[in-house]
Amino acid sequence: MRTSSSITFRGLWQFLAVLCVGATVAYSQNAKIVGRVTDEYVDLALGGALVQVVNSDLKSYTDDQGNFVLANVPAGEKMLRVSYLGYDATETYVEVPASGTVRADVKFSSGEIVELDSFRVEGTLVGSARALNRQRAADSLSNIVASDEIGNFPDQNAAESLQRVPGVALYRDQGEGRYVVLRGLNYTFTSVELDGAAFAGADLGERATALDVVSSDMLSSIEVTKVPTPDMDAEGIAGKVNIKTKSPFDGDVFGAQAGLQMTYSDITGDWSHKFNGETSWISDNGKWGFLVAPSFQSREYGSHNYEVADAWDQDDDIGPHYFPAEVQFREYEIKRERKGLTATIETRPDDETKVYVRTNYSNFTDTENRYRTIIPFEDGELTALAAGAGTVENVEGLARRLRQREKDQEVFGAIVGFEKLIDSWTLDGFAGLSKGEETRPNETSTRFEREEGDVSFEYSFTNPYDFAVTQIAGPSILEAGTYDAFDKVELTNESGEEDSLDLALNARYDFSGDNRAYVKFGLRMRTKEKSSEAELIEYEDGPDSFSFANLQGEITDYPFLKAPRIDPAKVNAAFFGSEDSFESSRSVEDSVFDDWNSEEDIFAVYGMAGWSAGKSSFIAGARFEQTDFETRGFEYIEDSDAGTPIMESRDYDNFLPSIQYRYDASENLVYRASWSNSLARPGFGDTAFRRLINDDGDEMEIGNPYLETLESTNWDASVEYYLPSLGVVSAAVFVKDIENFSFEQSYNSEDDPEYFERFWNENPSLTGIEEITTFSNGSDGDIKGLELAYQQQLGIFGDAFEAFGLMANITFLDSDATYPTREGEEIPFIGQSDTVGNLAFTYEQGKFFGRVAMNWRSERLREDEAIGGNAFEDLYVDDFSQVDVTFRYRATDNWTFYTEILNITDEPFRVFLKSPNGGPDRNGQVEEYGWSSNIGFRWHY
Repeated sequence: MRTSSSITFRGLWQFLAVLCVGATVAYSQNAKIVGRVTDEYVDLALGGALVQVVNSDLKSYTDDQGNFVLANVPAGEKMLRVSYLGYDATETYVEVPASGTVRADVKFSSGEIVELDSFRVEGTLVGSARALNRQRAADSLSNIVASDEIGNFPDQNAAESLQRVPGVALYRDQGEGRYVVLRGLNYTFTSVELDGAAFAGADLGERATALDVVSSDMLSSIEVTKVPTPDMDAEGIAGKVNIKTKSPFDGDVFGAQAGLQMTYSDITGDWSHKFNGETSWISDNGKWGFLVAPSFQSREYGSHNYEVADAWDQDDDIGPHYFPAEVQFREYEIKRERKGLTATIETRPDDETKVYVRTNYSNFTDTENRYRTIIPFEDGELTALAAGAGTVENVEGLARRLRQREKDQEVFGAIVGFEKLIDSWTLDGFAGLSKGEETRPNETSTRFEREEGDVSFEYSFTNPYDFAVTQIAGPSILEAGTYDAFDKVELTNESGEEDSLDLALNARYDFSGDNRAYVKFGLRMRTKEKSSEAELIEYEDGPDSFSFANLQGEITDYPFLKAPRIDPAKVNAAFFGSEDSFESSRSVEDSVFDDWNSEEDIFAVYGMAGWSAGKSSFIAGARFEQTDFETRGFEYIEDSDAGTPIMESRDYDNFLPSIQYRYDASENLVYRASWSNSLARPGFGDTAFRRLINDDGDEMEIGNPYLETLESTNWDASVEYYLPSLGVVSAAVFVKDIENFSFEQSYNSEDDPEYFERFWNENPSLTGIEEITTFSNGSDGDIKGLELAYQQQLGIFGDAFEAFGLMANITFLDSDATYPTREGEEIPFIGQSDTVGNLAFTYEQGKFFGRVAMNWRSERLREDEAIGGNAFEDLYVDDFSQVDVTFRYRATDNWTFYTEILNITDEPFRVFLKSPNGGPDRNGQVEEYGWSSNIGFRWHY
C-alpha cells in the first residue's frame, strides 16, 4: 500500500504522540516481577516458558535466555505458576512490594520433569522442547529450530537446518542446501537477519542471502517468522529468517564443548573433516558473560551431470519432433571450506539492564573444477528423426572445456545492543554493522575444439533421464589428440561487496490492569551499499605446445562419457607466467557493463498497540518505510574502448498496516488470525543503472532503477495444540496477493512509444534507439497454502512405543500469476512446488538415539531460470526426495559418538521439459551426487 511521504509522516508522528500522552496519563506505580527460568538437570535456560500470576490475567513468556518480566503487578503475596512443555508446572510464592522490582528465579528440578516411563527431556529432546515452547510463546505465527542440550543442530549448515520446518523447501547447489524457499515463493523474497539486524549477503549482484555460508555449529536457534508485526522490518514477502547466535546466558556458569567429524563422499571416495568448539562462562557475580565459538569444515566431493537444457529445436524444416541442438556432459570436482567464529560479551549489571556485543564471522570458499564435453548436433546433418531418437552425421565443432573457479565469500556481522526497564517502560535498541564480500580471482575457462566435421552420432531416449549418445562414425571423440584446435582461455576476475549499517530504537509502555495492554513504537534506519566489478581478458593463438594432447589428464569414474580430462595442474603450469605467448584482448563490454554501485537508505517508523480481553489478545499497528535509492554504472557502446559513467536516483515510500488476533483456549491450544502487508524490494542487479548500446545505435540493454517494490497483502489463520508429552498438532492456511513482479522484457519504439519517451527526454542522443531490453513490472499473482504438522513422542500409546518419536508435516500450495510474455496464461509462481513435506521417525533409549528422516518436494518451474516463450520451453525441476539416517551413542555424560548417512537413496537432481500432444518429456538435466557419510564425536563439559 502506497501513500505520500508528507501525509504519512505527519499522521504517524501524531499517532505516536497520542500513544506517548496516553502512556504518561496511565502511569502506574505498581511493581515488577523479574526472574529467570532454568532447568537444573541439564543447566539450560528455558525460553518460551509461560509465567502467570495465579488468579489474574497477568502473564509473560520467557525470552531466549529464560528471563521474564511481569509489569504492573499489584502489591501483596502472589503465587507464580510456571509451565513449560515437557515438564510438570511448578509454583512459587513472591511477596510483591508497592513499587520497584522483586526477583523470582525458578528452577525445574529433575523430579519435575514429565516422566513417561523412560521418557525424559534430555538429549535431542531438549532441542524439540526449546523450539516448541518458543513457538507457543511467539506473538505471531512462527516456527523455531533450536539446538539440543549440547548446542548441536541435526544438519550441517543453516539452510539445511530449516528444511524440516512446515512450508520450507530448499534451493540446493551441488547437493547442498543454499537458499530458503518459504511458502512457495522464490528464495529472493525471504529476508534474512542476524540476531534481529540486517545480514549482508555476499552473492554477486543478488539481494538473496545464501545460508550455506553459515555453519550450524555457530547457532543457538533459527526463527522463521511467517506473519510480521509492525515492529519488524517489512522486507520479505515470503517471510523472515532470523539467525540467532549463541549467548553465554543460554546455559549455566561455565560450559565447553568440542566436536570432530570425518566426511566420506561416495562419488569421489574422498575423506574430509570438520571441527567445532565453544567455550562460555559467566562471572562470579553473575553480571558478565563471555562466549567464543570457532568452527572449521572442509568437504571434498563431486557430481556427475549431463544435460540438453533448453537446447531443443522444433520447426517446419525439422518436422513434428523436437531435436536436441546440443548435449553437454559435465563432471564436477568440488572442495568447500567453511570457517566461522562467534564471539559475544554480555553484561547484566542489574535486573533492569542488559547490554551486549555480538560478533560473527563466516568464510565460505567454494573451489570447483568443471570438465565439459559439448556435442553440437546442430552443426551436423540430421539424417533421421523420431519422437525419441535421431541420427546426426558429419558433426563439427565438438568442444572440450575446463573451468577452474574459486569463489570466496566472507560475511562479518557485529551488533551492539541494549535492553532497559524503567518503571513501566521497556527500551531496547541496537547498532548493527554487516559486511558481505565475494571474490572470484583468476577464474579460467580453457577451451579446445575439433574443427573437422567427420564424426556421426545416434541418440535415443524413452524418458528424460536415459538420454543415450553413441558415436557411429569417425575418429573417437574420447581421444585428446582429435581436438586439434585451441580456441581460447578466458581469464575472469569478479568481485562484489555489500555493506549494511542498521540502527534501531524501540520503546514499549505496559499499562496497569488485567488486560495486559501496551503501546510500542520505534524507528529504524538502514543503509545498504551493493557493488559489483568484473574484468574479462581473452587469450587466443597460443603456442603449439598448448594443446589438449599435451594437457590431457586422467580418466575417472564419470559414468556417462569415459574420456580423459583436461588436467588443471598442467593448464596452470603452461598458462600462468606465459601469458605473453598468447594473443590477448580485453572484453570491454563484459568488463564495463558489470561494474556498478547502488546505495539504498531506508528510514522506518512504526506504532502498535496490544491488549487482551479474557482469552483473546490483539496486536494492531502500522509501519512506514521511506527508501532513497541511488545507482551508478556505465553506458557502453559496442566496440568502443571505454564506458561513460551514468547515475540515477529515486525515492519512494510504503505504508504497511496490520492486525493480529490470538485466542488462547487453554495453555496449550492457540488460535491465530491476521491481516498484514509486506514488501520485497527489486534485485540490485535488475535496478543497477547501466546501458549497453549496439554499434548500430538502435538497440539498448538497460537496467531499470525505477522498478517498483513487490507488495503483498497477506491473510493467515492457524491453530496449534501443544501436546503435554512434548509435541504439537497444527494447521495453518494463508493467502498472499502480490503485485509488481518484474521480468526482463523487450520493447519496440513503434509498439510501445510511451516507454521510450522518458529515455528520449532525458538523453536526446538516445532518440535513435528502436528496441529496448530491460526489467519492468507488470505481473501480479496470488498464492495460497495449507500447512499441516504433527510431532510427538509416542510413549502415550503404550510401553512398546515409549522410545519412539514421530515428526510429519506437509504443505499444499497453489499459485497463479500473469506474465507479460505469456499473455492469456495463468502460470504457477517460479520455484513453487504443489507439495512440500517431511517425515521423520526417531528412537531414543538410554544412551542410543536414531533417526530416519525424509524430505521431499514435488515438481516446480526452475527458480534460477526465466520462463520460456511457451509452455514447452519451460524448465521443470522434477520431484525430489532425500532420505538421511542418523545414529548417536552417548558413551558418558561428556562423550557422544555418531554417524550419519545423507542421501542414502542417491537421489539425483533432475530437470525436464514437457512436450505437446502427449509427446515424451525431454531431458533438461540429470546430476548425481551420490551419498555421503559423517562419522564423529562430540565432547561436552
